[in-house]
Amino acid sequence: MNFMIHRNKTAGGRLALAVVLAAAALGATGCASMGGAGATPEVQVAQLANQRWSHLIAGDWQKAYNMLTPGYRNLHDLRKYQGQFKGAVNWKKAEVANTTCEPEKCEVRIELTVVSPFARGKGDTISTFFNETWLKEGDRWYYYEKP
Repeated sequence: MNFMIHRNKTAGGRLALAVVLAAAALGATGCASMGGAGATPEVQVAQLANQRWSHLIAGDWQKAYNMLTPGYRNLHDLRKYQGQFKGAVNWKKAEVANTTCEPEKCEVRIELTVVSPFARGKGDTISTFFNETWLKEGDRWYYYEKP
C-alpha cells in the first residue's frame, strides 16, 4: 500500500486545499455529464465507483448496498453489509485514480484519504491506494465484494 501524510497548518494551506477540492468538484461534474449510455466502460465504472464511495462516506449504506452484485445481495442482507463498517476509520474522500476494463470486468484503482489515527494535529490525513473489481451483468455494472 502507498501512504501519503498531508498536513494543513496554515491558512494558505487551507486555501490551497479549498481550491483543489473546488477544481475536483468541477472535474467530477464534467465527468458525470460524460457518463451517459455512449460512454466507455472506463468512464461509466469510474463514475459508479465515485458514487459508491460518496455513499459510503455519507453513511448511505442502502445506496452503496444497491451497487453490489446481485449474487452478494442474495447472500447478505443490508444489516450484515452495514455491520462490516462498524468502527471504520474516518473517511475524508475517495476518488478514482485509474480504471482499466475488459468486456465484462473492470479494475478500478481508488485513492482513499482518511483522518490519521496517529494525527499530531487537526487535519492530518493519510492516503492509500487499492483496487476494486466491478463486474458487468446484463447491461449494468456492479461492485464485486467477496461473499
